[in-house]
Amino acid sequence: MEQSTKHMFDILSKLNSVDKTTRIVAERAEKDIDLKVAINSKVTENSVSVQNYRIDIVLQEFAGKQKKFYNVVDGNKIIHQELALFETAMGVVKNLMDNKSSKVNELVKYDRDYFNSLYEVYAHNSRIKSGKINEDIAVAKLSNAKEKMQHAKNKILKKL
Repeated sequence: MEQSTKHMFDILSKLNSVDKTTRIVAERAEKDIDLKVAINSKVTENSVSVQNYRIDIVLQEFAGKQKKFYNVVDGNKIIHQELALFETAMGVVKNLMDNKSSKVNELVKYDRDYFNSLYEVYAHNSRIKSGKINEDIAVAKLSNAKEKMQHAKNKILKKL
């Protein structure tokens, strides 16, 4: 076999191997939603796209600072707006891809619980800093709000 023919044969063999691997990954992605999401994800500075869904990152003022919120978009329609956690947005997309609307609704509810607790944490911190309230009570309420916030986040993570 000539040297150029051998090089061509080696290239074709490698391409055949890549083709087989690609087929195996594609077959596994049909059964594994996490693999499917990883394969079909496209990340830009302001969004993450997975198949026909997009998660837009939106900066908004919250507690005197800029906080990232997340909108889940299907085509050009926002279907879930101002989610507080990126984990929630990704969970929503994964469950939409799997046609699990009840899980989507649970994730959105837990995200609202998280956001409300986050706001409580901010409010109690502000009261403590102002010094216009009984500090012991405010610290206890702050601690309770932090626990509720962590509890809501744990519920979200369990649904993923």
